[in-house]
Amino acid sequence: MENIRHILRPVVDLQKTGEKIKNLRKNNGFTVHELQELFGFEHPQSIYAWESGKCVPTVDNLLVLARLFSVSMDEMVCYSLVEILCACSEHAANCMNKDVAICEKCKFRKTA
Repeated sequence: MENIRHILRPVVDLQKTGEKIKNLRKNNGFTVHELQELFGFEHPQSIYAWESGKCVPTVDNLLVLARLFSVSMDEMVCYSLVEILCACSEHAANCMNKDVAICEKCKFRKTA
């Protein structure tokens, strides 16, 4: 039976994610222009947009950044949890709201 339930939905924090990418880039000794060339961008605006929190890289580009910086995508993407109402199953609501790292029923993995 489906009911309206409160769930905690992850939402990407663009600003914090951008700051994390910038710090990882600097800590790993890359310049913006080196990343620009590595990604094949004609201009560096995309890199600056990521770092300023205007947007996040595509999943493909996040994978490349994670490999370059020797981190997981989870370590690079910052998010907050927002409470929403959802017409979802009891399992879905419980799974999203659990304090445990992995749901035993569906193996959904949460990160902080």
